[in-house]
Amino acid sequence: MAIPTDEVKDVAIAAAAMHSAPPPPPPLQSSSSLSSLPRRMIKPSPLVLLNGALMLLGGGGPLLLRLYFVHGGHRLWLPSLLQLCGWPLLLLPLSFSYLRRRTAASNSPHLHRRRHIAPPLAAAFVVLGLLNGLDCYLYAFASSDLPLSTSSLLISTQLAFTAFFAFAIVRQRFTAYSANAVVLLTLGPAVLSLGSRSDRPVGESAAQYSTGFILTVAAAALFGLLLPLMEGAMRRWSKEEITYTLLMELQLVLGVAGTAFCLVGMVVSNDFKAIPKEAREFGLGETKYYMVLIWDALFWQAVNMGMVGVICCASSLLAGIMIAILLPLSEILAVMFLGEKFDGSKGVALALSLWGFISYLYGEKRQGEKKRQAAEVELPAP
Repeated sequence: MAIPTDEVKDVAIAAAAMHSAPPPPPPLQSSSSLSSLPRRMIKPSPLVLLNGALMLLGGGGPLLLRLYFVHGGHRLWLPSLLQLCGWPLLLLPLSFSYLRRRTAASNSPHLHRRRHIAPPLAAAFVVLGLLNGLDCYLYAFASSDLPLSTSSLLISTQLAFTAFFAFAIVRQRFTAYSANAVVLLTLGPAVLSLGSRSDRPVGESAAQYSTGFILTVAAAALFGLLLPLMEGAMRRWSKEEITYTLLMELQLVLGVAGTAFCLVGMVVSNDFKAIPKEAREFGLGETKYYMVLIWDALFWQAVNMGMVGVICCASSLLAGIMIAILLPLSEILAVMFLGEKFDGSKGVALALSLWGFISYLYGEKRQGEKKRQAAEVELPAP
């Protein structure tokens, strides 16, 4: 039976439309599924690279903090504040971002106007900021008693705490390699404790050294808890695309809350009255005293901004890794600029810490390869 000409034309037109129509957009990928994409689709995020560079740039913060204590600084809440008070530097780029977005919205009313941070997320970061202030106080207290090379080795244990809490809070997978890293990073402080007598600064009692030792580990544990809590808060309450403006807003909330916590401590301990006298008696001179404070605050702000960015754009574990990368740098700077000893116990502890760090990286690489291979097998043939 012959097919009518009009029907043939309709079928031809429909077939041509099917071939010429653009393919449907791929489903949106969550941050947890990015690692399952094939290798050719995975590219380093510019935000991750930028924030990682900021964290590395802030490596001078611990050095200047220890320099403050070595040359006559005695306050504890002041150096705690320095680790958090750089947030006003964010006001200028945030203002520029708001003005640009407002101009774009007025020129194109149909564009979606971005909302501010969700109230539950803001409240969560206020609490996290207060805990961060406490962590900075613990670290400042420990830095007043321990050499930088020792405190850096101890603070590197935060990667083990981060791995554990990330497993417990955000269900980050715990592999044999990460377990090995936890063990090695735990052995490092144990080795340091055996050689603590040769490392103790002149004029410091064994009780002071032990207190600094314990507080550094406590600071590492609290910091290891904070990173997964930040990631968990972002996963639960962030309903919008992660932009650099959002990262600056979150870091601003953290900085303001932590600064308020430290300012209360400074008022109670009369730090504001003691600063002028301490500056005059500073070993490097009054001018350099204030320069040390200013530059220390700038370096710590780079670390803080980079840390929040890496957590929000990647994961809390990657932020822990970036902090662990600073370990060899801190060791070198302490020996070069502070004249600290680098004895056998520190060498063994450094080797164990680097071994644990490499073990963790290798495990993450293996896991990523397995996920990519599984994704490639599941991909339909073109």
